[in-house]
Amino acid sequence: MRRLAVTSLLLLPSGLLAQGTWVGPQPPCDIGAGHFRVSSAVVNLKIAVEKPAQRDRMLAQTLDVLRRAITQDRQDRNPAAWYYLGRYYVEQNDALGADSAFDRAEALAPQCRADILGHRRRVWTAVFNDGVRAWQEGREDSAVALLGMALTVVPDDPRTPLTLGRLWAARSQSDSAVRYLRRAVETAGPDTAFARERREALAEIGRLYVRRAQDDPALQRWQRIRYSRDSLERAIANDSIILSRIVASSASRRARGTRLSPQDQQVFARDSAGRAQSLARGREARAALARQAATDSAALVAAFEPALEAYRTLLETSPTSVETAATAATLAALYAQSARPDEAARVFDRLAAQGRPLDPAQLFEAGRRLAAAHAFAPAARALTLGLEQNPYHRDALVELARTYVELRDSARAVSTVRRLLEVDPLNRTALRLAAAAWDLARVPDSTLKYLRQADSTLTLEIGVTVFQVEGAEALLGGGATNLASAPSRPLRLVVEFLDARGGVVAAQPVDIPPVPAGGTYPFEARASGPGIVAWRYRPS
Repeated sequence: MRRLAVTSLLLLPSGLLAQGTWVGPQPPCDIGAGHFRVSSAVVNLKIAVEKPAQRDRMLAQTLDVLRRAITQDRQDRNPAAWYYLGRYYVEQNDALGADSAFDRAEALAPQCRADILGHRRRVWTAVFNDGVRAWQEGREDSAVALLGMALTVVPDDPRTPLTLGRLWAARSQSDSAVRYLRRAVETAGPDTAFARERREALAEIGRLYVRRAQDDPALQRWQRIRYSRDSLERAIANDSIILSRIVASSASRRARGTRLSPQDQQVFARDSAGRAQSLARGREARAALARQAATDSAALVAAFEPALEAYRTLLETSPTSVETAATAATLAALYAQSARPDEAARVFDRLAAQGRPLDPAQLFEAGRRLAAAHAFAPAARALTLGLEQNPYHRDALVELARTYVELRDSARAVSTVRRLLEVDPLNRTALRLAAAAWDLARVPDSTLKYLRQADSTLTLEIGVTVFQVEGAEALLGGGATNLASAPSRPLRLVVEFLDARGGVVAAQPVDIPPVPAGGTYPFEARASGPGIVAWRYRPS
């Protein structure tokens, strides 16, 4: 079971009262004692607070005289009697007693609400901390009781329902958890003092609903449909290509006036008819899956909507570019999982249109996460937005090129690999992505060109493994690996350190000596200058 660090939850004691100092009612809580017994209770309380040696005796006397004042002397309508009874219970750390007495005092003297709240918070802090400690010690029933008591004493502080929500979530009681977490959100409201608690409650609600949605049978059905559909699409594409070749071959023979032998004609007819039937069956199955998907998608949307709503609200309140990008990535991934890819892609478009601050490093990480989850459309948007701020980020260009290949977007794939090769021209990953992009664009000469470079003509591969920027100082490091069976020729690289617009801040030559077959020569380049965020190199 999950445990939270005590130090992350425990509250500091209220600063309302200095240790050993008595403080009476504060304006506008202008209530007098109104009765000699109540006056006596005030004196007793003051002595109990200021003189620890007499504390227990004075507190006992306080309770005795206040009870007699209320029950025997008809002081039950005197707000001071209830106010000081509440103060007595605060000294005793009796949360429920203090709550009951203060309720009566507030009803009779509403002008004392602010003053009383300070005393409520003092006892609330103690009970809240006791509840957290009980949780950490594994006494969960006691923790629930104590935190419930704290919620009664100060119902307007979102930290109590937030903690209760987390406790119930840790016990896998999601309905109870959500109930308290929603109360935390509502209690925090727009109060900036509790903005962090509101975001944490929303995030916890979102996580609980995501877990519930991922266990929903609708998602399991949808995933099976998606896998079946993807398999069918590949089979249909394969059958379609083969059938078109068969048809083209037949047309070519007719144009030439040639005929097949009767036996070959039978084989040809059987193959073409079989392939046509397979293609027709595949298309019928795809149509049936589409109808089933349309039916199941409504259930899938309903299963994910509570989680989506939580993360939409959380995104609206994200205060930093880091949190904004991370939340947007989660929201986009949820849209993708719930079969709403268009809305997934629009998450980042809306943020860009709103002018929200988006950290490029976080956008790159969001794109990587989304691509790993096969949410390629929103991944492309996140990566593209990040590259608008840092257009030469090599790893982001690699991820974007792969994403466009997966999306079968040949034009953008080719455009991206061209940018990638400007940055990293002597790397097999970049060259193979270039071959894949040109293959997608159906340009065989370029496809073969880059395949040959990646697999045979590239003899010295450059791999950058380190890029660090601290202030105005930048370091790039990597290795030159000889892929050939003979020593490589000497090579000079010019490493350029770039700013966010792609401008060259500094350039550093790197000399690579002959590298033995199969060996690697480590290299590094350093530069100084303002605003360095990326790099590229070129053979000189």
